[in-house]
Amino acid sequence: MTVFLYQSDPYCREFDARVAEVRGEWIVLDRTAFYPGGGGQEPDRGTLSGTAVVEVKKDNGSILHKTPGHAFSVGDEVHGVIDWQRRFDLMRGHTGEHLLFSCLQSISPELQLVKISIAPEKKSVIVSGELDWDMVCQAERRVMEAIASGLPITERLVKRDDPYLTEARVKMERIHGDTVRVVEIGDLDRAACSGVHVRNTSELGMVLVTGLTSARPVGDLEVEFEVGDRAKARASELAIMSLRAAEALGSTPNDLLGALGNMIREKERAAAALRRYGAKALDGLVPSDINGVKLYSGIFENMDKKTVADAATRFIKDRAMCVLGTVDERFMLVVASNPSLKVDCVAVLNHALSKIGGRGGGKPNFATGGAPTGEGAEEAMVAAIAAMTDALMSSDI
Repeated sequence: MTVFLYQSDPYCREFDARVAEVRGEWIVLDRTAFYPGGGGQEPDRGTLSGTAVVEVKKDNGSILHKTPGHAFSVGDEVHGVIDWQRRFDLMRGHTGEHLLFSCLQSISPELQLVKISIAPEKKSVIVSGELDWDMVCQAERRVMEAIASGLPITERLVKRDDPYLTEARVKMERIHGDTVRVVEIGDLDRAACSGVHVRNTSELGMVLVTGLTSARPVGDLEVEFEVGDRAKARASELAIMSLRAAEALGSTPNDLLGALGNMIREKERAAAALRRYGAKALDGLVPSDINGVKLYSGIFENMDKKTVADAATRFIKDRAMCVLGTVDERFMLVVASNPSLKVDCVAVLNHALSKIGGRGGGKPNFATGGAPTGEGAEEAMVAAIAAMTDALMSSDI
């Protein structure tokens, strides 16, 4: 059984221990300060007597340290060194997650925690429930107040049936054993957790939400955040970005959201007008006649893709085929035919798009696809029309 030094002193950076067991590249020590990960937090890295520890995990009450190329034997004395910069970043990230979620839940009481991810590259929580940027803003104010107040962070072990747990965030189905380790942030948060944390909220420096994105199907939203110096640096970057965006829109920073809203509405109006124009242009398209079958074809700039697809659906209700394309930064092509015509539209589509590095798919009588750029769009259109014509002329209809 290994003594877990990180539980009694999460700030322990170096320690001496004895090798208790060797399992190939994995070493078991009689005592260790290496945290094996848990609660969404990644495990520690470091060295044992100069040999790199590249992975740490828990196994039946022992901590296993993966040390490739080691020459240790049972009974050897070793000196462990934790990668402290990495550990402290993860400690602050884990504590920051507790504080952030608690403040978010105080704004949106029905919010549920789905998943936690605390790693050097990314820190986030996935939540289920109502949450928007206004709520995030309110929660961040409370987080920064807690950091400025220097709230103590403590822990205690309690029995599973202790009434104290009724006021804690805890999922008992995930607790193994008779006791529960609870971490408290002042009077602000109380949660069951086996992770390592800082001792005071002032050590966080700053917690900054940097992303709020869909996380379906595992939850409603993923909230990404940074802590400490990284949070401060990112806040500075985002501030400069907002100033530059305001300048580009001819707005003041305080009016940036209003100016952006106006721009979005203008874009929506322009898009609606373009769709109306596109529908009229397509309705006026004159088909050519191939062996008694109508063939609608044309290529249009910046036309709404749905408008093109809807037109193709209308055209092939009659004894007709169509090859319709739209070009903006990319190229989209629709190849369709009335189901009574024996034409493989998917084959025609991919034959045409292969000439310009594109591809697509769909049903035998209705296929769509595209290419990463608009270059070669006319070449693809010509190839598709020729292939449709050949297919029609050679089929028994």
